[in-house]
Amino acid sequence: MLKISKLKKDLSKILYNNKPIRVLFKNHLSSTNDYFKYKYIKDQCPIIIITNNQRASRGRNKKIWHSFNQKSLSFSLCLKLNAKQTELRKLNYLSCLAALRVFKSTTNHALSIKWPNDIYLDNKKVSGILIESQSSGNDIFLSIGIGINIDIDESFNVNQPHSNLGTNINYTKLIYLFCNNLVNFLNAENYDELVKEFNENLFAINKSISISIDNVINEGVLLGINDYGELMINTGNNVLTINDINSTLRII
Repeated sequence: MLKISKLKKDLSKILYNNKPIRVLFKNHLSSTNDYFKYKYIKDQCPIIIITNNQRASRGRNKKIWHSFNQKSLSFSLCLKLNAKQTELRKLNYLSCLAALRVFKSTTNHALSIKWPNDIYLDNKKVSGILIESQSSGNDIFLSIGIGINIDIDESFNVNQPHSNLGTNINYTKLIYLFCNNLVNFLNAENYDELVKEFNENLFAINKSISISIDNVINEGVLLGINDYGELMINTGNNVLTINDINSTLRII
């Protein structure tokens, strides 16, 4: 159950750039990630946009992300960052790890991270993350969008394997902890332990995989990510690094 009044109170205690996180809740909207493009949202950063239902939800490469009223939960954390002080390529794995920690702490599920931005349960996607950004001078406005399957059954037209996080979860606490985790990660001085934790929970780690990028396929053993969030693959001849998050990973 999601309690917006409590969430507003809880998130007001989390400061990013010395400002509390605000909350905007909409029962229906097109996509939570669309909102960071509006000036009035940028002026309120940090702010989180939450909805029960997205009419035009999306994933990477313009793929459809299915979102259903009361069966899915979607939110976007919108932040204003300094371009000179932020390494954007780290945000992808930091966001995934922030979500994974929360899901593990609020459920008994065995979960993993599928690079670059999915959370897997029973080898099926339970949550996806989409990060979008806009630059304005030295500032970067960032929207970290998360979609979570709560209770999507076979009666819904979802043409892809999926799993559900479940209904008996305190989603107010889940959103709060995600924001708290991510803010702490962004303020961290050393990422070594975070990278280690990511790799310990990485889907297909130490297995033979293929990576497809623009119809070019590379095969090898998945070694994990490096400090920059790049995927490392042992091809037998060398260690290949992949930084294109629009690539597709499969076990072979």
